[in-house]
Amino acid sequence: MRERIEEVALELFTNKGYGGTSLRHIAEKLGVTKAAVYYHFKTKDEIARVLAHQSLDALEAMTDRMIVAGTDLDAWRRALPQIVDIAIKERELLFMYERNADAFHLLFANDADLGGRLLDQEARLGAAFADRSVDTVTRIRLGCVFGAIYGPLLHLPTHYQDIPTQELRAGLMTVLTDLLE
Repeated sequence: MRERIEEVALELFTNKGYGGTSLRHIAEKLGVTKAAVYYHFKTKDEIARVLAHQSLDALEAMTDRMIVAGTDLDAWRRALPQIVDIAIKERELLFMYERNADAFHLLFANDADLGGRLLDQEARLGAAFADRSVDTVTRIRLGCVFGAIYGPLLHLPTHYQDIPTQELRAGLMTVLTDLLE
């Protein structure tokens, strides 16, 4: 039941936003009472905490691969399949996070663990593209690759949900490889 609550909360946070979702909404969608939800999660914030941690796990996995690749275009070519696979596998979670990032930052700003992870993730990702010792074209190219992953999967996901996963992956890999050339 706990996993089902998380799945429904993920859907509702994605569609209605964190602020537009209540425990009552979650319970109604599940077809259970609020008490049944309270048995597993005392607050909506607890559910958001779990989903935020899961989202950050996925973002960190993607960012780790980007950081290891650095500004070496060949290393990016090798890392792209892993980055794309993570983004595709976790796209619902990542989209929910993107939609609710501001709310999560406010909600968990004073949380020692999660607040620190949120800030660290932003700093690590920013550093991956802000290295001024790298030539401008390479920096822009890497930013475009990053944007090309995020665009179809996280910023405009409803426009691409009709595309089967393998076809979407193949199309992304073609475009991303072209961008690196």
